[in-house]
Amino acid sequence: MNQSAEDKIVSSLVGILADGFNRSLNALEKAGAIDTTVLRSNYKPGSEYYALVTAALEQTVSYARPGIRKIIEESPTA
Repeated sequence: MNQSAEDKIVSSLVGILADGFNRSLNALEKAGAIDTTVLRSNYKPGSEYYALVTAALEQTVSYARPGIRKIIEESPTA
C-alpha cells in the first residue's frame, strides 16, 4: 500500500516530535530537574497523561505540516 505524501509527512513529524519529547524528558530527569515517577507510572495509551502528550504532538504536527509540504513542493526534482 502506498502512503500519500501527506501521510508520510505526518508520520515523520510524529516520530521526530515523539523522539524529541522522550529525549528531552529523559535529559531533564537525568539532570535532576524533574522527577517523572508519577508520570511514568501513569503514562500509557489511554491514560490522561498520554492523551495530553498526544494532543500536543498532533497540534504541533498540524502547524508544521504545511511548512514541510511547502518545502517539498518548492524543492527541485533531481
